[in-house]
Amino acid sequence: MTGLSREEEVTDHMVIHIRNLIIFITVLIAPFNIVQAESEGQHELLFFLNANHVHNNFTSEDGQQYDDIVLSADVIYGYVKSDFRFLTEYILSTYESELERFQLGWQADENNIGWAGRFHSPSSYWNAAYHHGQYLQTSVTRPLIARFEDEGGIVPTHVTGLMLETMHDLQGSASFQTTVSFGKTSVIGDLELIAFDLLDASSKHREGVDIRLAYLPDQFDDNQFGLLLKWSDLVVDDSPIAELQGLQQVEQGVIGAYVDWRIRDWKVLANLSYLNNQMIKQAQEQTDTFFAAYLQAEYVFDQQWTVYGRVEDTPGAEDSEYLELFPFAIIERQMLGLRFDFYSNNALTLEVSNVATQSISSDQVWFQWSAVLP
Repeated sequence: MTGLSREEEVTDHMVIHIRNLIIFITVLIAPFNIVQAESEGQHELLFFLNANHVHNNFTSEDGQQYDDIVLSADVIYGYVKSDFRFLTEYILSTYESELERFQLGWQADENNIGWAGRFHSPSSYWNAAYHHGQYLQTSVTRPLIARFEDEGGIVPTHVTGLMLETMHDLQGSASFQTTVSFGKTSVIGDLELIAFDLLDASSKHREGVDIRLAYLPDQFDDNQFGLLLKWSDLVVDDSPIAELQGLQQVEQGVIGAYVDWRIRDWKVLANLSYLNNQMIKQAQEQTDTFFAAYLQAEYVFDQQWTVYGRVEDTPGAEDSEYLELFPFAIIERQMLGLRFDFYSNNALTLEVSNVATQSISSDQVWFQWSAVLP
């Protein structure tokens, strides 16, 4: 009986992966079939590849050790024709196979563009800047507030709905950017958040609103700082921990500030967020609040080498019932890393850190090869 169950489970996973692959291939072909004109539009196809080896030494469990290898391929395709925009992203790894983004856009003018589909939450600056491409970010790991739903994240990072991006020109080359989205957000699943599935319209997912307000001293540069606002209606869906708590729903509000700044060979990326979780239970309601913060500094020398470090903390996390829903969420981290860029768009990265969840602590060593093709 058990063997049959496992075979059925493997078959189900294969069906899902094949289904997603077929949809993704169809998506890539769609713009050429839908948009017909005399001249062809511009399109770009990128492959982000990475191989990771991680060693964990659990300091709170009698020195237990654990090693893992993760292989991943992230495919991003973009198409532009006149005012029409199309963007999609698909990731395939040893742990998952998922259509991450599927966006159709229309550029009203040079300062305004609207999107419909599945996209990254604009209230997460890290993910808006680096997406799933490991090569794009300097570090191997992501801070807690930016981790994806199925990777120990505690806030929704994908939205399915509508998004509007606007640019307001200021004096000189300065600008003020606003990005607003509204759509279906995540549900609380077993040990993780589960993002809305484009192929599962009958799910329990409810609405969420995300806003990013950014000031750029020079719109042709990456330096910026801004405010992040988020509200999500998170419904419990098959979470044993939530059932033990008597939890039915969480109304989550997040307000944060971020900065991404470069001075010569130095770069600083930081975020401070306040999370307010209204825990709606069968018998009562209660408020669960905490902060999430990180500071990452990077220094480039000899053009090919980058040394970096990050400190993360989550004040108030020790007594948080909301965080109990995500036992793999890393609430503390002290990390140092070294990255070497070589050849054309290849990088090797070594990262050493001490991390902690609500229940355990661990020393981690990551080694990663990442690249982007072509």
